[in-house]
Amino acid sequence: MGSIRFLAAVLLCATDLVAQGAPAANQPVLGPVGTRWRLESAGMRLRAEVVAAGISTPSSIAFIPPDRILVADRRVGVLWLVDLAAGTKDSVRDVPVVHGSPDGGLLDLVPHPDYARNGWLYFSYSIDGEGGQTTVLDRARLADGRLVGRERLFTARPFVNKSNHFGGRILFHGGHLFLTLGDRDVRELAQRLDNHHGKILRLREDGGVPPDNPFVGKADTLPEIWSWGHRNPQGLVIHPQTGEIWSNEHGPRGGDEINVIHVGRNYGWPVITYGREYAGPLVGEGLWRRDGLEQPLHYWVPSIAPSGMAFYTGDLFPGWRGSLFTGALALRHLNRVVLRNNRVVLEERLLDDKNWRVRSLTFGPDGLYVGVDGGQVVRIAPEPAPR
Repeated sequence: MGSIRFLAAVLLCATDLVAQGAPAANQPVLGPVGTRWRLESAGMRLRAEVVAAGISTPSSIAFIPPDRILVADRRVGVLWLVDLAAGTKDSVRDVPVVHGSPDGGLLDLVPHPDYARNGWLYFSYSIDGEGGQTTVLDRARLADGRLVGRERLFTARPFVNKSNHFGGRILFHGGHLFLTLGDRDVRELAQRLDNHHGKILRLREDGGVPPDNPFVGKADTLPEIWSWGHRNPQGLVIHPQTGEIWSNEHGPRGGDEINVIHVGRNYGWPVITYGREYAGPLVGEGLWRRDGLEQPLHYWVPSIAPSGMAFYTGDLFPGWRGSLFTGALALRHLNRVVLRNNRVVLEERLLDDKNWRVRSLTFGPDGLYVGVDGGQVVRIAPEPAPR
């Protein structure tokens, strides 16, 4: 399943960025709002620009028409409202308190598909409670710079006294809401159906259980479960042609995956994996395959630590049409995957000379918005034609 890795990003820093001098080893190249530079990809000349700064861990970026973005700052639990036209950034008031260390915090934020009519914002985050921590799902509306009318829709069970692998990606599809949950670093939970961890859930938009979920009415199972055997899914999207749900998730040392999510299927963690323990030994029995457990569409060894995820289907970037994008936290780049017949035929590593932990990404009306730990939001757009 090895793919051809194609390192093709050429970045030409603008004078105001070069003037800062060469960065120290392993330090990200950051610049103030307005910093610009050029890059090339898939035969296109592009321009990148910093549009927001001072955001430590931008776990999610969401557009609020006409020209604002909401940025979830994961670890500190702050929701930033950025006015792209005015160049301002303000913190939203009345955001709930989060459990923010080390993997937790404000995890994802997604406007309802009919946001223009109902104003609902859905967001996931980790909380402290009796017995430990867990992931919850709320919704609220934005009014005068604050969240109002907040409702708790779902709480993952049980609380676990660990601060790792919360998942939290949200996806609307077919009138339902899908939510990813990590295994909380308690591996056996992913292979049991009596808990929510290590699963992808399917909920109604009000947090209720759809009656046609695969485990409704079955003994010793939780009815919200849609798929299971996941380690820590960090991306969740719809394939633009097939309508299938695709996910990416973190492996341990190697074994990061792209999966096509099918109802009621077991994706194998920790029974099968292409990764190893962080100390080097095989995981469990060292199995890559087992009957009845799903294979990934693609996997990475070594780990790139995928984060965020989006297909591109628009006209602004013709060379990217049909590509799948994901962030890379460990190998520090923006990853573009070219697919043919559901097989990865090419990978392009963009922004790899910036040494950025790319945390989140989304396509907006005027470009690709990328959230970078440490931290800023960058817009990538076609370079304007010379006059």
